[in-house]
Amino acid sequence: MLIAVISRNRDKVFFESFITALEKQTVSDFKTKYTVAGESQTSVEDAIFELAVERDAPDLILLHESVSKGYDPAVISTRCLYNFPNSYIAIITEEVSLNSDKFINYPSAHFLLKVNAQKSLLSFIDNNDKKFVGDENLLLNNELFNDSEKSKSKSYGGGIDVWTQTEYDIKNNPSAPKDLLDDLTVNAILSRKRTMGKVMLVVPSQGSVYGLAVLPAYPAIGVMSLASILEKAGHHVTIIDQDADEIDNYGVTKEYIDGGYNILGITSTTPTYPDSLALAKVAKDNISDVVTLLGGIHATNDAQNCAKEPLLDFVVIGEAECTAVELVDAIMNPDVTDYSNIQGLAYEDLNGEVIFTQARELTPDLDDYPSPAYHLVRNLKRYKPADATTDRAMPLMVSRGCPGLCTYCQTKDIFGTRTRFRSPDKVLEDVRLLVNEYGLKEIHFLDDVITANKRFCREFFKKLIDEPYKLYLQVANGLRADMVNEETLTLLRDAGLSNVGFGIETGSERVAEIIKKGISKDRVRKSVKLAKGLGLDTWGFFIIGLPGDDEVSVQETIDFAIELDLKFAKFLILKPFPGSEVYYQLDAKGLIDSREYSEYGVYTAPVHHLDTLSQKRILELQRKAFRKFYFRPKKILEHITAINTVEKFKVFAFGAWFVFMRIFSASNTKGNF
Repeated sequence: MLIAVISRNRDKVFFESFITALEKQTVSDFKTKYTVAGESQTSVEDAIFELAVERDAPDLILLHESVSKGYDPAVISTRCLYNFPNSYIAIITEEVSLNSDKFINYPSAHFLLKVNAQKSLLSFIDNNDKKFVGDENLLLNNELFNDSEKSKSKSYGGGIDVWTQTEYDIKNNPSAPKDLLDDLTVNAILSRKRTMGKVMLVVPSQGSVYGLAVLPAYPAIGVMSLASILEKAGHHVTIIDQDADEIDNYGVTKEYIDGGYNILGITSTTPTYPDSLALAKVAKDNISDVVTLLGGIHATNDAQNCAKEPLLDFVVIGEAECTAVELVDAIMNPDVTDYSNIQGLAYEDLNGEVIFTQARELTPDLDDYPSPAYHLVRNLKRYKPADATTDRAMPLMVSRGCPGLCTYCQTKDIFGTRTRFRSPDKVLEDVRLLVNEYGLKEIHFLDDVITANKRFCREFFKKLIDEPYKLYLQVANGLRADMVNEETLTLLRDAGLSNVGFGIETGSERVAEIIKKGISKDRVRKSVKLAKGLGLDTWGFFIIGLPGDDEVSVQETIDFAIELDLKFAKFLILKPFPGSEVYYQLDAKGLIDSREYSEYGVYTAPVHHLDTLSQKRILELQRKAFRKFYFRPKKILEHITAINTVEKFKVFAFGAWFVFMRIFSASNTKGNF
């Protein structure tokens, strides 16, 4: 049992007294986690992230009814409901009587408590039955209790609903329980009897997005994880990365036939979805009994349309490992004709109706999964991360999920709104394997919020520093500027990090609020200054064409990038991927101009416009941003004088070419990267 307290510093004594009185009356033990919000150095965002990286979600979250700058229980309770959908949220009031009218102000609180309500919580804590009975000291929010699915659709910020999708999308907001049902744990699924199958997993070409000349940066770590658990279940698996392995659709089909495979699994991002369908078509045209599965972020976020596609037999939704094992087992069993009991699936039945099975809960402990199947990557040398320092760089993920609310992001749709971390020792096992077996020299962490868990960083990077080899480190997706401190950045630097990127997105406080970034410009300034003070080169990632953007806000973004004096800046154009909140916002206003998903590459031209900016103008402003940032004598001299090794020359050459193409290419589309 975990009780979390989110309070201001001034209320901490009150909460400590409340918890002490509760401890004296309960029979069962419980843990208490205190977090501070609404103070000068800590925000609600800090408190939420601190709770969201804990191994277990809180059973009960306590807030105080008092309101002050940065601390509003109405806002905090709604945010907690979004990030911790399986937790109960209570607001303690010092008023003499409880009135249900208060729930008008606190629609996301499950109940109100008086300051002497400890006895009212005893059955919840001692029986652990998560049942409450209202009394004079505890008032239930019956509407919230009686409509739990609706409660999950509430969002944080300005009363705007994040989840404007279908009822299924709301139900499928994934979360990790404390424990899965016994027969749905990873070990239970792996221990079942099964008929071995042969599974081909394919990463489709991105040729229609960027052109065939551009090699993928990394092997697909999600596909390697899927392959690993299928192998552990006893199935035979192979991986084909069409671009890295130089195998076209007909080559894939030939290998499938020659190898006697039973199942063709294809992963898909939104930009590669057309290529996924092209592969499935060639397979269906040439193999009469091929069974096609689609997984990945696009399958999760556009499952309805994907399931209606006749080229696809099954669509795997969300975290795919356990679903894939159960599905492959079922396909290989000739007695199985009903797939509706396999969680996390969408498929079309014989009547042409799309069937959504029950959403699969996330696996609470990532250590239950086997390590990614690096041994199935056919040619590691064919991967070319643009900013790699060496020729032996590999991706690594130590966590899944993000508590952030950023409206342009899809991470939460697969991995949820809390962050689960692997144990430091398990990650270190993977690092040693990569060093000893594959000659690893460089790790690129693909996590969204690796530094949010200070405890993990402290333990893991200290251990990595003590290893007998030296590695170069990169944080490929950047870091949140509000999730770093001197201790963490120092550890990263000492472990091998030489530069750090921050996801800044915009220089406009107004736009930052619209996209729910949750980080102030002052916080960014402090973090960039801290990184520079530790000797780290700094990157900034910015997005142009965000909701709310106009000429003024984009100029603020350019000015902010220059003010920060970053060494590198990337100005990308927003892509409204299906499933993201921004997609639904723009779609509702008729601002999305293209549904041709091959045009949704991160380095391609705009596929939308704004009320304030045309497609053409968004592209012009991107070019202006690159020009203003890089075409300064100081910046040019800085980059030229930094070239003192062959590796740095390669990075400089690629960076110069990248900037040149962003500024001078005709449309920044296919083949121009």
